[in-house]
Amino acid sequence: MWRQFAVRSRGGQPQQSEPKVHYKEIQLMKKSALLVAVALGTLSAGANAAVYSTTFEGLNGNFLINNFGTDMPGATPTLPDADRTFNVSLTNVNGKVTIEVPVAGIYDIYAKAGSSSVIDFDGVVGPDLGVAYAANTKIGTGPLAVTGVSTSLLEFNFNGTNATTLKLDGVSQAIPYTTGSLTVTGAAATSLFGTLLGLGGFLGGAVSGTVDILYQVYQDRIDFAIDETNLVGGSFENALLVLDNMPAGTIPGKGAGDRNGIIDGTFATNGVLYAVPEPASMALLGLGMAGLAAVRRRK
Repeated sequence: MWRQFAVRSRGGQPQQSEPKVHYKEIQLMKKSALLVAVALGTLSAGANAAVYSTTFEGLNGNFLINNFGTDMPGATPTLPDADRTFNVSLTNVNGKVTIEVPVAGIYDIYAKAGSSSVIDFDGVVGPDLGVAYAANTKIGTGPLAVTGVSTSLLEFNFNGTNATTLKLDGVSQAIPYTTGSLTVTGAAATSLFGTLLGLGGFLGGAVSGTVDILYQVYQDRIDFAIDETNLVGGSFENALLVLDNMPAGTIPGKGAGDRNGIIDGTFATNGVLYAVPEPASMALLGLGMAGLAAVRRRK
């Protein structure tokens, strides 16, 4: 508590001394300031340490996507099916993929300068869709979380028959590896598969919910079964239907979609995606702690 003391000057008039503070109050204020400093330092260090990357090193090959709609060849548009699932097969694969699995949280997603991804799906030489980043570029913000797996580091190295390897947390797995499964948030699925297929942020509007993924790794192939039952908002399946039903000339110089529920071609991906903890939430937490310390000092 604050205490005031009256003292007399040489002239005999009482004067008010400066408020004095108890020793315990001084110690409490010092501890509060120290806690804030330590907490803010921890937040800063965590922000630097908790940056997660997905790295594509010369990943290329053929792809085939199917089961995303009914088979309606000819002039009739491909229609969506009811199960909200589809399959992706990457074959004749070469290159490496390293995925650092992020701790659940809100992240800003960046593509590193020099990253690129292109696909060719019309049989004519030259890419049909893709993206290349000349500078470090923010490509999205959202919740990232991976469940159903305890692995924090996945390393795929496709290097030809009898030379392909898969490591989970540094431990080599037997190939073929047919038991891989995980559940990711919509934001994580959009970043990974959108970039892998050269589609970038092709999902319109906010995407939430989760995507269930089963994967199987072979010597020069990896198969995915994608289940969007719990995805809310846009979907990959709908985007694939648009490509399959694409009229001629939608992409200048490109032909029409086949309208057969199949999209195939070649792909090439190289570069790095970074997941960086969203700074605003960390700053707010730091300000909140500082505010608590200020209240303590006033008391």
